[in-house]
Amino acid sequence: MSVIASRAAITAKPLSTALSRGHVPYVLRKVVHAVLVVVAAYSATFFLLFVLPGDAILARIGTQEALGTSDLQNLELDTLRQELGLSDPLWLQYLRGLGGLATGSLGRSLVSGLPVADLIFEALPNTLILAGVSLLVSVPLGFLLALLAVYPRSRAVRSVAALVPAAYTSLPVFWVGILLIFVFSITLGWLPAFGSSGPESLILPVTVLALGGAAQFAQVLISSLRAELDASYAAVTAPAKGAGRLYTIVRHCLRNAAFPFLTVFGLRVGTLLGGTVVVELVFSRSGIGRLMVESVKSVDLTVVLGIVALIAVVYVVVNILVDIGYLLLDPRLRRRPALVEG
Repeated sequence: MSVIASRAAITAKPLSTALSRGHVPYVLRKVVHAVLVVVAAYSATFFLLFVLPGDAILARIGTQEALGTSDLQNLELDTLRQELGLSDPLWLQYLRGLGGLATGSLGRSLVSGLPVADLIFEALPNTLILAGVSLLVSVPLGFLLALLAVYPRSRAVRSVAALVPAAYTSLPVFWVGILLIFVFSITLGWLPAFGSSGPESLILPVTVLALGGAAQFAQVLISSLRAELDASYAAVTAPAKGAGRLYTIVRHCLRNAAFPFLTVFGLRVGTLLGGTVVVELVFSRSGIGRLMVESVKSVDLTVVLGIVALIAVVYVVVNILVDIGYLLLDPRLRRRPALVEG
């Protein structure tokens, strides 16, 4: 078998045969680890929220200036706290929250009284659309930038293509968003600057997120592809067999370079769900990020905890899918699944 085949050839096997009985302990460890991550994220957020200044009860009934001192005195604040369970000991509130999380019940908002699940699922579609479209654009754009940084014979072209992702990641996201609004909304008047209605409102925020994701993907792929191109199978064996540079990159190097890309892709997916706060605020879009900011400001603990639990679940699910992707890309890991964790 040639050096190229031994390094990059992948035997096509269905997932059912790739994951044998030997992977059962590995899968169980991943599931236990996923549960522990969700519980740890929920627990850390729960106890950190109680050191924040503010009172959810006062946020629910209004500020002292809005109601007046006499009105506040007439309100039975202790009764409201008892009804919401905020007067219970902290450990009891924590255990009650964990029990609700285990059963899928996120409780009710302390401020609005609405079910937390309804508030999250009302804001979730806008964030999912924004994140999904940006990923669809950023992945091929990242691969294109990586190819431009390693394929052309011109060193100047490769240098510029490698410099662009590094330069963009150094720019603040809010600054890029404001710049796009100034150019395309205020100056040219082509696109709406704010809002969540219509496909036109997606173009500018998707551009900001897609360029950021493409820059991250390109940086990782450029580094990995350069390492693969310096390997003997790509630098010596492939040219000796008559394979062109582009064929070697696409057919062999990209597959080997996909491992770090999968890791960054998984992190990017998790970040997009809860990390669109700046973009949603700059473009005045409703979504999970905006809901998180408003809930923290109003000390709406149950909503914040529900969002954190959702983001943690997304992170661990994506992490498991990335590990499965490792198993599918490299048959050696199917025989030794413990290597995936390393």
